[in-house]
Amino acid sequence: MQVRSKFWLWPNIVGIDAALIAVAWQWIFATNSQAPLTLSAQLVLGFSVWLSYMADRLYDVRRRPIEQLLSLRHRFVKSYRKQLWCIWFVALGLNISIALLGLTVEQLRNGSILLAACLLYTFLNQAYSKYFFPKELFVALIFTAGAVVFLESLPNHLAVCCFAMIGFINCLIIGHKEQAVDRALRVESLSSVISTKALWGLIIGACLILPFIGTIMALSFSLTLLATSLLYRFRRLLTSEVFRTALDASMLFGLLPWIF
Repeated sequence: MQVRSKFWLWPNIVGIDAALIAVAWQWIFATNSQAPLTLSAQLVLGFSVWLSYMADRLYDVRRRPIEQLLSLRHRFVKSYRKQLWCIWFVALGLNISIALLGLTVEQLRNGSILLAACLLYTFLNQAYSKYFFPKELFVALIFTAGAVVFLESLPNHLAVCCFAMIGFINCLIIGHKEQAVDRALRVESLSSVISTKALWGLIIGACLILPFIGTIMALSFSLTLLATSLLYRFRRLLTSEVFRTALDASMLFGLLPWIF
């Protein structure tokens, strides 16, 4: 089956948008804390995020007919799963090589712990999502850990907590928008039990943390939360595919204060 879509949807379909977001926020945290950041650390994080997302999608579609798959990303993975597995193993080998050659012993240790967490998440999600699994919380925590795991000094704790909350909110919003996709996949998660009012409460809670974070980081989080909130407020005006792509793009708004 051939998967066709607008060109701006492809970063989300092939899973590279999540990798770019992770690398961008890794750079933001490193810059804010004045921690050195090597190209190897950025490449390893980017590859690791893509490998995790793609593996999850490949396992999602392995026993499901393409007629059950409502999202473009799942239909794309189902259509090209053999080619994607080949690319996945090549990327895995390249990632391991970069890690062994370019990371310090401490970074390798921390990365190994995070890898174990990713593998545990993938196993638990595939095993229990048909009953119930809080995948949004796991993804937010793993994503946050990935953004800071290779830094020599840990950033401001409140900033890290705020970023985790934003990631959690982002995942819940996607879950609310893609309830039909989850039903087709027979997935039960937090987005099916956390109400719209509770989600807005989480957004307000994240905003209340901002005054206690450094000015530039607070501005980065504010722009991201603003873009995320506006998209959620007007989510019914956008298709699921466009909405997901736009929501992921909103996570890059945090770069603006550092660029300008």
